[in-house]
Amino acid sequence: MVSAAVASSPTEAAGATDGERAIILSITERARTVTHVADSGTLCTLSSSGEAGPEGSPFGSHVDYVLDEQGWPIFLLAEASLHTQNIKASNRVSLLCQTPREANGQPQAALARVTLVGAIVDVDDDDELIQLKASFSLVHTYADQLTQSPRFKFYKLKPDKVYYVGGFGVLSKWLPVSEYETAEPDILADEASSIVSKINNGKQEDLQTVCKHFLNKATPDTVAVTTVDRLGLDLRVKARDLTDEFRIGFRQPVSSVEDAKSEIVKIFQEAWEKENGFEWEDQGPPIQRYAEDILRA
Repeated sequence: MVSAAVASSPTEAAGATDGERAIILSITERARTVTHVADSGTLCTLSSSGEAGPEGSPFGSHVDYVLDEQGWPIFLLAEASLHTQNIKASNRVSLLCQTPREANGQPQAALARVTLVGAIVDVDDDDELIQLKASFSLVHTYADQLTQSPRFKFYKLKPDKVYYVGGFGVLSKWLPVSEYETAEPDILADEASSIVSKINNGKQEDLQTVCKHFLNKATPDTVAVTTVDRLGLDLRVKARDLTDEFRIGFRQPVSSVEDAKSEIVKIFQEAWEKENGFEWEDQGPPIQRYAEDILRA
């Protein structure tokens, strides 16, 4: 059973009303964050020959990409590759991107992912090509020489559908393309995986204390941070046959990695104070349980 209470706007996502502050990113911000940090994915094209099965069969291949200002993925593809030949026959494609797996070894199914569906178009603007050669080589250093080769060409995916999955099916939703294009990736996007790994590997005692005093989960079997962003962090808590997802909001949105670390330390400090009998009237961060029983046996 999956019970998810997350909606598409920041206010709805946080369960907030007018005048209250959201503690969860909008779904479009989360989707844009996924495509920003992934920088590679599975490109699915339609087979144009019998090599991969009957003509029109789906064919998936790994590709690297960079994003333009609208969040459209741009690929550097070999002209002789099978997926390029498929594109020339039919330019309808999809791209699956997933949040990179961090060092503590969360299962792939637990990580957020995005599928972009649309049409591949040529990149033929000279000024854009000059910029792309530099930006693609910066992100994918192996491609420095490939960008100059006539055997490789830049292609752009123009999405007309965007599908977001929050991991383990906690939340899945088709998103308006226009909202995806104007959304910004979270400011912590490039550092979030490292922060999550350090917390999960080095702060298990603190996480257990947070569960006991803020989440009403005194003795969870496992607890893991799954996401950190400028508004807070997500925890997946397993107790016996139930696995729940919680959102712990920061007191204030953060604008840097150092600010995020400070807010996380404050959460741990408040939990420690409650554990040791120091009670304060306004103690405790904003909390929301947004999915429950997601892995019921």
